[in-house]
Amino acid sequence: MIFYRSWSPVQALSFDLDDTLYDNWPYIMRAEQWLIDYLKDQVHVTAHLTASQWQGYKRQVIKRKPELKGDVSACRVAWLSLAFTEHGMAEAEASNLAENIFQEFLAVRSDFVVPAESLTLLQNLAKRYRLVAITNGNVDIAKIGLGGLFELELKAGGEFKAKPAADMYLYACQQLQLAPQQIAHVGDHCITDVAGATKAGYRSIWLNQNSQQARKLQALPDIEISQLAQLQHLL
Repeated sequence: MIFYRSWSPVQALSFDLDDTLYDNWPYIMRAEQWLIDYLKDQVHVTAHLTASQWQGYKRQVIKRKPELKGDVSACRVAWLSLAFTEHGMAEAEASNLAENIFQEFLAVRSDFVVPAESLTLLQNLAKRYRLVAITNGNVDIAKIGLGGLFELELKAGGEFKAKPAADMYLYACQQLQLAPQQIAHVGDHCITDVAGATKAGYRSIWLNQNSQQARKLQALPDIEISQLAQLQHLL
Protein backbone atom coordinates (compact mmCIF):
# COMPACT_ATOMS: atom_id res chain seq x y z
CA MET A 1 0.00 0.00 0.00
CA ILE A 2 1.52 3.28 -1.14
CA PHE A 3 0.28 6.64 0.16
CA TYR A 4 0.76 9.57 -2.20
CA ARG A 5 -1.12 12.02 0.03
CA SER A 6 -1.80 12.16 3.74
CA TRP A 7 -4.93 10.17 4.47
CA SER A 8 -7.88 11.40 6.48
CA PRO A 9 -10.99 9.30 7.15
CA VAL A 10 -13.84 9.29 4.63
CA GLN A 11 -17.48 8.41 5.20
CA ALA A 12 -18.17 6.45 2.02
CA LEU A 13 -16.41 4.21 -0.48
CA SER A 14 -17.45 3.93 -4.11
CA PHE A 15 -16.38 0.88 -6.11
CA ASP A 16 -15.76 0.15 -9.72
CA LEU A 17 -16.94 -3.39 -10.52
CA ASP A 18 -15.29 -4.98 -13.58
CA ASP A 19 -11.65 -5.91 -12.96
CA THR A 20 -11.80 -4.44 -9.47
CA LEU A 21 -14.05 -6.78 -7.51
CA TYR A 22 -13.50 -9.67 -9.95
CA ASP A 23 -11.57 -10.57 -13.07
CA ASN A 24 -14.00 -9.56 -15.79
CA TRP A 25 -12.11 -10.86 -18.83
CA PRO A 26 -13.24 -14.51 -18.86
CA TYR A 27 -16.88 -13.59 -18.27
CA ILE A 28 -17.16 -10.97 -20.99
CA MET A 29 -15.26 -13.16 -23.47
CA ARG A 30 -17.61 -16.06 -22.74
CA ALA A 31 -20.62 -13.80 -23.28
CA GLU A 32 -19.22 -12.39 -26.53
CA GLN A 33 -18.64 -15.92 -27.86
CA TRP A 34 -22.15 -16.92 -26.82
CA LEU A 35 -23.54 -13.96 -28.77
CA ILE A 36 -21.61 -14.77 -31.95
CA ASP A 37 -22.69 -18.42 -31.76
CA TYR A 38 -26.31 -17.46 -31.08
CA LEU A 39 -26.47 -15.02 -33.97
CA LYS A 40 -24.98 -17.60 -36.31
CA ASP A 41 -27.31 -20.41 -35.25
CA GLN A 42 -30.56 -18.58 -34.53
CA VAL A 43 -30.77 -15.42 -36.64
CA HIS A 44 -30.68 -16.65 -40.21
CA VAL A 45 -30.63 -13.27 -41.97
CA THR A 46 -27.25 -12.47 -40.41
CA ALA A 47 -25.88 -16.00 -39.96
CA HIS A 48 -23.14 -15.36 -42.52
CA LEU A 49 -21.62 -12.36 -40.70
CA THR A 50 -18.22 -12.75 -39.07
CA ALA A 51 -17.13 -11.35 -35.72
CA SER A 52 -15.19 -8.57 -37.49
CA GLN A 53 -18.26 -7.64 -39.53
CA TRP A 54 -20.32 -7.37 -36.35
CA GLN A 55 -17.65 -5.06 -34.96
CA GLY A 56 -18.09 -2.99 -38.11
CA TYR A 57 -21.73 -2.43 -37.22
CA LYS A 58 -20.68 -1.33 -33.76
CA ARG A 59 -18.28 1.21 -35.27
CA GLN A 60 -21.04 2.49 -37.56
CA VAL A 61 -23.38 3.04 -34.64
CA ILE A 62 -20.75 4.91 -32.60
CA LYS A 63 -19.86 7.06 -35.60
CA ARG A 64 -23.52 7.99 -36.12
CA LYS A 65 -24.26 8.41 -32.41
CA PRO A 66 -21.03 9.10 -30.47
CA GLU A 67 -22.98 9.41 -27.24
CA LEU A 68 -23.61 5.65 -27.32
CA LYS A 69 -19.90 4.90 -26.87
CA GLY A 70 -20.33 5.27 -23.12
CA ASP A 71 -23.59 3.31 -22.94
CA VAL A 72 -22.58 -0.29 -23.54
CA SER A 73 -26.13 -1.63 -23.29
CA ALA A 74 -27.83 0.82 -25.66
CA CYS A 75 -24.89 0.59 -28.06
CA ARG A 76 -25.15 -3.20 -28.31
CA VAL A 77 -28.89 -3.10 -28.94
CA ALA A 78 -28.37 -0.40 -31.56
CA TRP A 79 -25.74 -2.27 -33.59
CA LEU A 80 -27.69 -5.50 -33.48
CA SER A 81 -30.80 -3.69 -34.69
CA LEU A 82 -28.84 -1.91 -37.45
CA ALA A 83 -27.46 -5.19 -38.77
CA PHE A 84 -30.90 -6.80 -38.78
CA THR A 85 -32.53 -3.92 -40.66
CA GLU A 86 -29.72 -3.76 -43.22
CA HIS A 87 -30.36 -7.43 -43.96
CA GLY A 88 -34.03 -6.97 -44.69
CA MET A 89 -35.78 -7.13 -41.35
CA ALA A 90 -38.54 -4.63 -40.59
CA GLU A 91 -37.48 -1.91 -38.15
CA ALA A 92 -39.90 -2.84 -35.37
CA GLU A 93 -39.05 -6.52 -35.64
CA ALA A 94 -35.33 -5.76 -35.67
CA SER A 95 -35.62 -3.56 -32.60
CA ASN A 96 -37.61 -6.15 -30.64
CA LEU A 97 -35.28 -8.97 -31.60
CA ALA A 98 -32.19 -6.94 -30.71
CA GLU A 99 -33.61 -6.13 -27.28
CA ASN A 100 -34.58 -9.76 -26.60
CA ILE A 101 -31.15 -11.03 -27.63
CA PHE A 102 -29.47 -8.39 -25.50
CA GLN A 103 -31.41 -9.54 -22.43
CA GLU A 104 -30.20 -13.10 -23.02
CA PHE A 105 -26.65 -11.81 -23.54
CA LEU A 106 -26.86 -9.90 -20.26
CA ALA A 107 -27.93 -13.06 -18.44
CA VAL A 108 -24.91 -14.93 -19.81
CA ARG A 109 -22.64 -11.98 -19.12
CA SER A 110 -23.80 -11.93 -15.47
CA ASP A 111 -23.64 -15.70 -14.95
CA PHE A 112 -20.94 -15.79 -12.28
CA VAL A 113 -20.49 -15.01 -8.60
CA VAL A 114 -18.07 -12.47 -7.17
CA PRO A 115 -15.15 -14.16 -5.35
CA ALA A 116 -15.90 -14.89 -1.71
CA GLU A 117 -12.98 -12.77 -0.54
CA SER A 118 -14.36 -9.70 -2.33
CA LEU A 119 -17.80 -10.27 -0.86
CA THR A 120 -16.45 -10.71 2.66
CA LEU A 121 -14.31 -7.58 2.33
CA LEU A 122 -17.31 -5.50 1.21
CA GLN A 123 -19.43 -6.85 4.05
CA ASN A 124 -16.74 -5.84 6.54
CA LEU A 125 -16.27 -2.42 4.98
CA ALA A 126 -20.04 -1.86 5.05
CA LYS A 127 -19.91 -1.91 8.85
CA ARG A 128 -17.89 1.30 8.77
CA TYR A 129 -18.53 2.98 5.42
CA ARG A 130 -21.46 3.71 3.16
CA LEU A 131 -20.88 1.79 -0.07
CA VAL A 132 -21.68 2.79 -3.64
CA ALA A 133 -21.15 1.04 -6.99
CA ILE A 134 -20.09 3.23 -9.93
CA THR A 135 -19.53 1.34 -13.16
CA ASN A 136 -19.31 1.85 -16.90
CA GLY A 137 -20.42 -1.75 -17.36
CA ASN A 138 -23.82 -3.41 -17.34
CA VAL A 139 -23.42 -6.50 -15.18
CA ASP A 140 -26.47 -7.54 -13.13
CA ILE A 141 -25.25 -6.58 -9.65
CA ALA A 142 -27.79 -8.73 -7.80
CA LYS A 143 -27.14 -11.80 -9.94
CA ILE A 144 -23.40 -11.80 -9.26
CA GLY A 145 -23.96 -11.85 -5.52
CA LEU A 146 -23.72 -8.16 -4.58
CA GLY A 147 -27.41 -7.45 -4.12
CA GLY A 148 -28.16 -5.27 -1.10
CA LEU A 149 -24.52 -4.39 -0.38
CA PHE A 150 -24.52 -0.98 -2.04
CA GLU A 151 -26.57 1.96 -0.89
CA LEU A 152 -26.49 3.25 -4.46
CA GLU A 153 -25.81 1.46 -7.76
CA LEU A 154 -24.88 3.71 -10.70
CA LYS A 155 -24.26 2.55 -14.27
CA ALA A 156 -23.19 4.62 -17.27
CA GLY A 157 -25.89 5.29 -19.84
CA GLY A 158 -29.08 7.31 -20.09
CA GLU A 159 -28.68 10.38 -17.91
CA PHE A 160 -25.12 9.47 -16.90
CA LYS A 161 -22.03 9.88 -19.05
CA ALA A 162 -19.42 7.16 -18.62
CA LYS A 163 -16.44 7.62 -16.34
CA PRO A 164 -14.13 9.56 -16.35
CA ALA A 165 -16.93 12.11 -16.76
CA ALA A 166 -18.03 13.40 -13.37
CA ASP A 167 -21.75 12.63 -13.78
CA MET A 168 -21.99 9.50 -11.64
CA TYR A 169 -19.46 10.71 -9.09
CA LEU A 170 -21.31 13.97 -8.47
CA TYR A 171 -24.72 12.30 -8.47
CA ALA A 172 -23.51 9.95 -5.74
CA CYS A 173 -22.47 12.98 -3.67
CA GLN A 174 -25.92 14.48 -4.03
CA GLN A 175 -27.69 11.26 -3.09
CA LEU A 176 -25.43 10.56 -0.11
CA GLN A 177 -25.42 14.23 0.90
CA LEU A 178 -21.65 14.13 1.24
CA ALA A 179 -18.93 16.39 -0.12
CA PRO A 180 -16.73 14.75 -2.78
CA GLN A 181 -13.71 14.67 -0.46
CA GLN A 182 -15.73 12.60 2.01
CA ILE A 183 -15.84 9.73 -0.51
CA ALA A 184 -12.98 7.54 -1.74
CA HIS A 185 -13.35 5.73 -5.04
CA VAL A 186 -11.75 2.32 -5.51
CA GLY A 187 -10.98 1.16 -9.05
CA ASP A 188 -8.45 -0.47 -11.33
CA HIS A 189 -8.44 1.93 -14.26
CA CYS A 190 -5.95 4.78 -14.16
CA ILE A 191 -8.15 7.09 -16.26
CA THR A 192 -11.80 6.23 -15.68
CA ASP A 193 -11.32 5.51 -11.98
CA VAL A 194 -8.28 7.42 -10.75
CA ALA A 195 -8.42 10.52 -12.97
CA GLY A 196 -12.21 10.56 -13.08
CA ALA A 197 -12.63 10.37 -9.33
CA THR A 198 -9.82 12.84 -8.63
CA LYS A 199 -11.22 15.43 -11.03
CA ALA A 200 -14.63 15.04 -9.38
CA GLY A 201 -13.04 15.89 -6.03
CA TYR A 202 -13.05 12.36 -4.60
CA ARG A 203 -10.20 10.67 -2.79
CA SER A 204 -8.99 7.82 -4.98
CA ILE A 205 -7.65 4.34 -4.27
CA TRP A 206 -6.00 2.71 -7.26
CA LEU A 207 -5.97 -1.07 -7.52
CA ASN A 208 -2.86 -1.41 -9.66
CA GLN A 209 -2.50 -5.01 -10.78
CA ASN A 210 -0.93 -4.02 -14.11
CA SER A 211 2.23 -1.96 -13.78
CA GLN A 212 1.99 -0.92 -17.44
CA GLN A 213 -0.94 1.34 -16.56
CA ALA A 214 1.30 3.69 -14.61
CA ARG A 215 2.49 5.17 -17.91
CA LYS A 216 -1.06 6.40 -18.57
CA LEU A 217 -1.68 8.06 -15.21
CA GLN A 218 -3.28 11.47 -15.58
CA ALA A 219 -3.63 12.08 -11.85
CA LEU A 220 -2.00 10.56 -8.79
CA PRO A 221 -4.26 8.50 -6.57
CA ASP A 222 -4.32 9.09 -2.83
CA ILE A 223 -3.47 5.44 -2.24
CA GLU A 224 -2.15 2.70 -4.52
CA ILE A 225 -2.79 -0.94 -3.67
CA SER A 226 -1.79 -4.11 -5.49
CA GLN A 227 -4.45 -6.37 -3.95
CA LEU A 228 -8.03 -5.61 -2.99
CA ALA A 229 -7.48 -7.29 0.37
CA GLN A 230 -5.24 -4.39 1.38
CA LEU A 231 -8.40 -2.33 1.90
CA GLN A 232 -8.69 -4.22 5.20
CA HIS A 233 -6.21 -1.66 6.54
CA LEU A 234 -8.95 0.98 6.22
CA LEU A 235 -10.87 -0.88 8.92
